[in-house]
Amino acid sequence: MSDVDLTVYRALRSGRVATDLKTTIANANTYYFRNNGRALLHVNNATGSTVTMTFETPGTVDGLAITDKTATLVTGKAAVFGPFPPATYNNEEGEVKVTFNQDVDVTVIQV
Repeated sequence: MSDVDLTVYRALRSGRVATDLKTTIANANTYYFRNNGRALLHVNNATGSTVTMTFETPGTVDGLAITDKTATLVTGKAAVFGPFPPATYNNEEGEVKVTFNQDVDVTVIQV
């Protein structure tokens, strides 16, 4: 299992073709992306089953851990997830940590 940094692309008024910027995820790895509170994660699920993503929430409130956020996406669909408030989702390096239960294509866009 490896830690992998995802490239964050800036949104453009002229548009970005998200599928041209994609990274294919290997579910054995852990992924990170820089987050300023305006990052969005575009996920395309072309697999044969529902994909589950887990977004780590490393902070605490009153000494209690914040429950990690999970999201699902059914097969044959694409969706955008976020934004991710930095106080809730960012680790010490200013990144969001996300894991996937299977291989999918993702693109991180900053608006």
